[in-house]
Amino acid sequence: MECRYETLKPYQLVGAMQMYEATKEVAYQEFVLNHIAGLKTLEGTAGILPMQDYLAYFFAYGQTDNEEYRQEIDSAMDLNEWTLDFMPFVTAYETSYNSKEHYNEIAAMFRNKESFTGTELVALIETINQMSEEIYEYYRELRDLFKVIVKEKMKNLPDSPEILEIGYSILKACNIGVLQKERYSNFGELVWKTIAGNNNNTCVGLESMINAQYTILRKQEV
Repeated sequence: MECRYETLKPYQLVGAMQMYEATKEVAYQEFVLNHIAGLKTLEGTAGILPMQDYLAYFFAYGQTDNEEYRQEIDSAMDLNEWTLDFMPFVTAYETSYNSKEHYNEIAAMFRNKESFTGTELVALIETINQMSEEIYEYYRELRDLFKVIVKEKMKNLPDSPEILEIGYSILKACNIGVLQKERYSNFGELVWKTIAGNNNNTCVGLESMINAQYTILRKQEV
């Protein structure tokens, strides 16, 4: 796997994290940890990452128990405006460190949207993935909202310009129990086939996420 240190495009670290989850190949883990460690020499490290990849700080902290990463998590919470792209990180923080205190505000960020882009759909399924089902009222609200949005967007497949975002969201939703695999996994597989012939030996972000979720789906079927 070739993953050079460079300015990241959105989802490159999350893609590597998910490929590590799916394959346990150490190269993916090392890519994330090396990149995060490299940022420690720079000021304001959280601000250098694309918002979609802030979850890498949780990954790095979980893999290393390095308290510097825990401090970066706190710093990111203090310094960043709440946007939809930031909600997966906020939800992970609330779930792990803040007793789920602001779940209502998180749900409201999505509840008050009139329409969703493909990127915002990805943010929604990633937020659901970080949310504890123990607070079922908000988990169910976001789950039900996701189902409504994704059913509407699926009408434009396979010609949608958001095909990668839709396909990833469907595969992830099938894997975490938000959508029924029997009804929806074939749509995710359709999108996976559109990238299956690409060179997947690089950290390419959203394509890596699709490959990871498809790999996990196939393993669950064995």
